[in-house]
Amino acid sequence: MSKFALNDWVLLTSQKGKKWLVRVENAPYSSHLGGIHLADVIGKEEGDWLLTSKGAKLMLFKPSLEDYIFGMKRRTQIIYPKDLSAMIFYGDIHPGCEVIETGIGSGALTLALLRAMCGKGKLTSIEKRAEFAEQARENISLFFGARPRNHQIVVADIETACLSCQVDRIFVDLPEPWRAVGNLSSMLRMGGLLVSLSPNVGQIQLTQRQLLANGFGDIVHFELLRRDWKVDRLRARPFDRMVAHTGFITVAKRVSADRGEGVENDSETEEDAQQELEALGS
Repeated sequence: MSKFALNDWVLLTSQKGKKWLVRVENAPYSSHLGGIHLADVIGKEEGDWLLTSKGAKLMLFKPSLEDYIFGMKRRTQIIYPKDLSAMIFYGDIHPGCEVIETGIGSGALTLALLRAMCGKGKLTSIEKRAEFAEQARENISLFFGARPRNHQIVVADIETACLSCQVDRIFVDLPEPWRAVGNLSSMLRMGGLLVSLSPNVGQIQLTQRQLLANGFGDIVHFELLRRDWKVDRLRARPFDRMVAHTGFITVAKRVSADRGEGVENDSETEEDAQQELEALGS
């Protein structure tokens, strides 16, 4: 088992489950449970513990990807782990994939994609706002210890960006994903998968129409709800609060131009779609 070293990430965990994600350095660290010296973590193994100045035990763990995502700096709302894991699985991400991601945000989905790709293939992240791209680049480099060689960040508007490529997968996390579908369709190979996350029903309705109009089939939409349970010696019951609706996941496959009779055709214009979205929101 590897031991903690200087500059490693360590997840300090109280006996009641309170967590702090910090770097191992030659400096003190304090919380409401008391203080420790972070240099004392060096040489200890995962699962060991330190005693604070107030006599509390803090267990030492290597942070998981979930721990890091919730602890990293961010300018935008992150995608929840329940949705991240489903997007990776239903997007069929594996080593060697060529992937485009649109809307990098703070880098949560990017980290999950890069982890699943295992350093093979290529991920291109397209982000419209330079400040978001810079924050995500920092978060990614801090997690991996360096900038992954198979990752590229492009600051551009995906609605008009011109990328000469044919990738295996496209992931979309945008406020108006339907506006990007037409441009993205030319970048996805036949049989490739497009995976999109949207918070509300109006977004997936408009996205559905644009997917059908731009050569996509086998389209599914779903949401995931997570409810934790409290279990002790005397009882087992669900917690009063749960991570319920966070977004709808859309998965679609790129098909040939001659889609056959089994796929609906939709000739609605973008102007019509925008008017309907405004009506839904009113």
